Amino acid sequence: MSVENRQHPRYSVALRAEVTLEHQTVGAETENISAGGVALALDLPLDEGLELDVTLILTQDGIEDPHEEPFAIRAVVAWAGPRPSGGALIGLRFIGATADQRHRLERFLARLS
Repeated sequence: MSVENRQHPRYSVALRAEVTLEHQTVGAETENISAGGVALALDLPLDEGLELDVTLILTQDGIEDPHEEPFAIRAVVAWAGPRPSGGALIGLRFIGATADQRHRLERFLARLS
């Protein structure tokens, strides 16, 4: 999808993340994030269309806020590809977000802009 067709602005930020597939949790790091999804770098490839749980460790100025709970949401793999440095880069689209989840994410993104 081209930048011009994006529904939400993207913010480049490196956050610690975890992806949970059935009974396996894999560490990852964000490349960028928006109100609609996130791009993650991780060590294993994932298939497009796969639904999974993702948890993002929201930080401010690179420091984890002990008063801010990790942001956990359901997502679907919208696209996937190899990274030049190894591993995979995957684009996740958030699904089934509650009003509280949307509000928390929008509040976090407002601090990035």
